[in-house]
Amino acid sequence: MKFERLEALYNARANVHYDGKLCEIISINKLKKTAQVVEDGQMFAIPCEVKVEELE
Repeated sequence: MKFERLEALYNARANVHYDGKLCEIISINKLKKTAQVVEDGQMFAIPCEVKVEELE
C-alpha cells in the first residue's frame, strides 16, 4: 500500500488488513512511513508499529 492511501484511510477512520486480521489504524508516522495498528474489536489490544508496505 502507498503512504498516501494509508493517510486517506486514517483520515476516513477506515480499517486495514494486517497479518490476516482486520486492524484499526491508531496513528501514522509521516517521517518513518509507518502506522500503529491494533486488531479491531479488541478491548485492551497492544498496538504494533508496521511499515506501510506490510498493510493491505
